[in-house]
Amino acid sequence: MAGRAQGASHMKLGLGPIDLKGATRSRLESLGAQAVASSFDAVWVSESRAEGVGGGLASAAMLGQAVPIRVGAAVDAGLYHPLHLAEDIAIADLTSQGRVEVLLRFATTGASRYREPDQHGWFEEFLGVMAAALSGAHFQWNGEHLRVPARLSANQPAPERLALNPRAAQPAVPIWVEAPGESLEALARDLGFGIAAHFKPGAAVPARTGRWPGMVLCRANADPNDLLAAAGESAGYFLIAAETRQEAASAGKRLAGPMRMPDFPEWIGHE
Repeated sequence: MAGRAQGASHMKLGLGPIDLKGATRSRLESLGAQAVASSFDAVWVSESRAEGVGGGLASAAMLGQAVPIRVGAAVDAGLYHPLHLAEDIAIADLTSQGRVEVLLRFATTGASRYREPDQHGWFEEFLGVMAAALSGAHFQWNGEHLRVPARLSANQPAPERLALNPRAAQPAVPIWVEAPGESLEALARDLGFGIAAHFKPGAAVPARTGRWPGMVLCRANADPNDLLAAAGESAGYFLIAAETRQEAASAGKRLAGPMRMPDFPEWIGHE
C-alpha cells in the first residue's frame, strides 16, 4: 500500500449514511457502537421522505445520546421548508451537544413539495433562507418563491424580521450539499457549504469550502488506495456505506490506519 505524503491534510471517515427505512433503535445504536470501536469520526443516518421515511435529524440526535463521536443526517432538503429545516438542525445540534453534521440532498425530479424544484432561483432562495436562519441573525426574505416572515393573515400581527430560536450549539454547523449541477455547486460554495459527491474511479475529491473538506460517499468495500488517490494532497471526508457491524468493522480495519497515518505499514490491517 502506498504511503501518504508527509504534508497531506487530515482525512475524516464517517460510517453510513445508514438507511432509516426499516431501521430500529437497537440496530442504529449497535452500528454506532461499532463505528466508535472502528475509529470512525462520525456515524450518519439517511432519511427518504419520498418513501415516507423522515426523521433524519431526530434520529441523528437520538444516536448522539449513545455515541461520543459526531453524528450526521442526510436529509431530503427539497421536501422541507428551509426555515423548518434550520429549526430541526438547531434542535438536533443542541440535543447532541454540538456534534451534528448535515448533508443536503435536493430532489430535481418532481419529488419536491414546491412548485419549481429544478430552478436555480428556487435553490438560491432555499439555501439563502436556511443560511440566514442558521446564522442567528434577525432576517427578512422577500423572494419569488419564499417569504420570511410569511405575513399570512392568520399569523397577524407578525414581526418585520425573524430569528431562529433556539440557535444551534455550534457557531457554524458543518453542512454539505450534494449538488446536481454546477450552478447549485457554485451557489452552495458562495454560501459557505461544503460539496459532496459519490465516488467515481479517477475523480478527485470536491475542493474544500472554507473549513469544510470535500465529501465523498463510498461503498462499504472502498479501497484506501483509491480514496487516497482521489484526495491527492487535499483533505477529504469519506462516508463509508456499511450497513452491518461486520462491514463497519472490516471497513474501519482496512481504512482507518492508511487514511490517517503517513507511510502506514502495508502488513497492518490485512484480513
